[in-house]
Amino acid sequence: MMKPETDNNVNQKRVNTVKDYIAKHYRDELKLTELADLANVVPTSLCHIFKSQTGNTLSSYIAQVRIGHAKELLLNGDTAVKQIAYECGFSTVTNFNRLFKKYAGCTPTELREDAKVRKCLTCGSRESE
Repeated sequence: MMKPETDNNVNQKRVNTVKDYIAKHYRDELKLTELADLANVVPTSLCHIFKSQTGNTLSSYIAQVRIGHAKELLLNGDTAVKQIAYECGFSTVTNFNRLFKKYAGCTPTELREDAKVRKCLTCGSRESE
């Protein structure tokens, strides 16, 4: 049997491997079985290990990574919200909007509009409505 600190180090490496993969492939469909294979554990073990190491569920972590990329696209361009949802790995716009509101505290459109207003206020002009 492994020592606890060794077991913890192994689990941290597993989590880091999965996080690195998610960072590179967030646009893709991410399957729990594939992520577990990367970590060399069964899916239920990966969920438990990920939660114990990060304090976050795997699905929540993936959603937050995707939302982070979506925020960048919303604030730095004029790509349609629907297109951003798909580019960031969401399979439906409804799910994207629901998770965006959950993690960002506003809808994608509200974020974009608020950013436009703030930009206008800092430059001293008002955008027509």
